[in-house]
Amino acid sequence: MEKVLKAYRDKLMNEISRKKAEVKLARDFEGILNKVRDELSSTGKNLLSMFFMELKGYVERNNPEFIEKNKEKWQDMLQRAEALTEYGLYVAPVDILKDQVKLTPASVGASVFVTTGVASKLLTKKVKMLPAIALALVSGIVYSKFYNNKEKSQKDVLEEYINDAQDWIKTALENMYKIFKDAL
Repeated sequence: MEKVLKAYRDKLMNEISRKKAEVKLARDFEGILNKVRDELSSTGKNLLSMFFMELKGYVERNNPEFIEKNKEKWQDMLQRAEALTEYGLYVAPVDILKDQVKLTPASVGASVFVTTGVASKLLTKKVKMLPAIALALVSGIVYSKFYNNKEKSQKDVLEEYINDAQDWIKTALENMYKIFKDAL
């Protein structure tokens, strides 16, 4: 049955590879974002459901004496597996990604402000607010104009999102396998 788990991991990898290729070719961040989230959620639920049915069928065909000897345990296993199939997959909301892409120039400016304030305090024993504010504004603007490739940044964030979803789905598949491991 380890081979079956590996087959489902491979199916997941194929789907993830398709999503990453789709993201690289996409031009509309907002459109692809919701589409990828919905498709990853659907893929995860489908893989979990198929894996559950395959494991359950395998035990019923190949180890019916386990079911007869351990009726309560078998029912508990089925309930846990069904719960994992229905509620065990959670893909993060896409609003988090939208905010993450927008925050980068602001975080650059804020970090420059804090650094300038600390440096001026250490060097002159006073915090010089006007130079710290001016430098923070300039650094945020310079970053957003010259260093912030918005499209690449959005795609990088979306790729991280896909990787996180992949890890979650993979973990859910492994948890499904662990539920049935005693009966296999």
